[in-house]
Amino acid sequence: MIPASRPPRADAPARLRSIETEPLSWRDGAPYSARYGDRYASRAGALAQAREVFLGGCGLPGRWQGRPQFVVLEVGFGLGTNFLATWEAWRDDPARCAVLHYVAVERHPLAAADLVAAAPAALQPLAAALAAQWPLPLPGLHSLTFDVGSRGAGRVELILALGDAAHLLPRLVLGADAFYLDGFAPARNPDCWQPALLKSLARLARADAVAASWCVAGSVRAALAQAGFAVERPAGFGGKRERLVARFAPRWTVRRHAPPAPCSMPRAALVAGAGVAGCCAAAALAARGWTVQLLDAGPVAGAASALPAGLLHPQLSSDDNLLSRLTRAGLLHARRLAAQVPAGVRPLGVLQMAASDEDAAAMQRALAALRPPAGYVQWLDAGAAAARLGLAPRRGGLWFADGAIVDGAAWCAALLAAQADRIHLRRHARVEAIAWHDGQWRARGPWGEAAAPLLVVATALDAARLLDLPGARLRAVRGRLSLLAPQPLAGLRAALAGDGYLAPAAAGGAVVLGATYEMALPGEDAPAEADPARAHEGNLARLQRLLAAPPPVQVTGVFSGLRCVAHDRLPLAGPVPDVAAAADRASELRGAHLADLPRAPGLYCLTALGSRGLTLAPLLAELIAAQAEGAPWPVERDLAAAVDPARFLLQRLRRGRGAAG
Repeated sequence: MIPASRPPRADAPARLRSIETEPLSWRDGAPYSARYGDRYASRAGALAQAREVFLGGCGLPGRWQGRPQFVVLEVGFGLGTNFLATWEAWRDDPARCAVLHYVAVERHPLAAADLVAAAPAALQPLAAALAAQWPLPLPGLHSLTFDVGSRGAGRVELILALGDAAHLLPRLVLGADAFYLDGFAPARNPDCWQPALLKSLARLARADAVAASWCVAGSVRAALAQAGFAVERPAGFGGKRERLVARFAPRWTVRRHAPPAPCSMPRAALVAGAGVAGCCAAAALAARGWTVQLLDAGPVAGAASALPAGLLHPQLSSDDNLLSRLTRAGLLHARRLAAQVPAGVRPLGVLQMAASDEDAAAMQRALAALRPPAGYVQWLDAGAAAARLGLAPRRGGLWFADGAIVDGAAWCAALLAAQADRIHLRRHARVEAIAWHDGQWRARGPWGEAAAPLLVVATALDAARLLDLPGARLRAVRGRLSLLAPQPLAGLRAALAGDGYLAPAAAGGAVVLGATYEMALPGEDAPAEADPARAHEGNLARLQRLLAAPPPVQVTGVFSGLRCVAHDRLPLAGPVPDVAAAADRASELRGAHLADLPRAPGLYCLTALGSRGLTLAPLLAELIAAQAEGAPWPVERDLAAAVDPARFLLQRLRRGRGAAG
């Protein structure tokens, strides 16, 4: 059910405003923006400007040579020429950095076809590759990967941050080696040149960072100087007398914390738990070149991760709240991963049915407020929904064309098989204890011991035994699915969600109906396995509420699993806090932020995914991999904070309750 809230006001925060695809105009044979009344690049040509002003101004390709990674942040993606030229230079440089990270902020992206149309002839093949992965115009961060080499090295990672720069820049987490400042002229687009925005670059700049721009306005130079940059004005390009080069060289403290630094540890990791969370974590690390030992007592994707048909779909709210943003990012990332590893994933779409007339009205208000593209979500009345589903739902609802149905066990097996040379599965290896010793995490059990400098604990409820997570209060919630004979529901062509969900049968499988939400009684560690007949009774009642004319069905089996849920119903994903160190500093940490809390070296967790494991696990696994690498994070800082395992400890410290308990 979607919350019934009022539409945002006209002055709502920038993140609520829809992302509008920018129509490409031409003037005198050159790309032109009617919105800003300005050309996209110098009259001397976008490619020449990219090479001279931006790559040359930032000392590239020389400055990235021999490095494990190099990070470019661009304000104003526009035609994408700066990115394409940088990618081309990286490809052509035999001494290039192992990984090129490119993060670009853009409020009004072009359509994919226009990117190709506007690209210089020399960059057309790269522009076509970019257009093939071009995302829907949705607010937030979109991660694209190109030129993946052997063992995860030698690749280009582009994060498109779609939205207002003033809103997004303070929410990015990255360490930048170079800045391309390429918005339209300050007189045409003052938002991209606000002093506060330029000063915020200091938070992201690594020690030797360089900024470059064609703009030498006095206000821009003054803001960069105030942020700690030493500003120079070398000879200009394309008829301009000067251009700008600014080197980060602060003479005073300009920030509280340094930005992420490249990983310096050996790329070897342990992952405890081979469910959806653990398999996604292992795959994300392996894709970045890590060697991973995956430890589990049982089979791959056992227990709750073995569900035969789970759903990939987001939450929607008229205020685009945290859960909406997190699940949107999760769906988009999961679908990108599924495009690479499709086994077990059926991209059939999902209808989120309204629970009532009031809920239907709230859904439509949310769409009116957010104006998302129809390729992401659209409202379907009951008749249109029946045409998509093949069976008539009780009401209309939100149609997510990118929604999918996932066989958890099959997808996990495929993720591991895709990285089989880097992921080593160790069966019958229940982790009984972990310890940090001599620069490595050691995981022990009756089976023996494994060691690596990085450890991800993805053992669902068992994470509470291995980790000190005060305040998380992990608990078990049983979910049971009814498996139905496929014939009476053979017309079902997509998934239907609402009060429970209904998923069509895969080849040779059953229709899936569920799921129950069974809580533990007082004194129980987990809800007891009750009579399956009661679960079927509840699920069949859901069928009556989902379909307008449900046919008689035959129950052929049951699937039962335990969800792991934190008390605030959000996952735990990220670096684990060092509770003992926090206890020693409890008084000084009463006014702390998450970035101030001490963390256990090389220790991460991914757990408490609840009912959204398939949607969120791939994204949060990628977040952990980026944190371990010192790479740009794939989600905004506030989304990462919402799932940070240290958030409960921070609450305790702020309330003066100490670190323990």
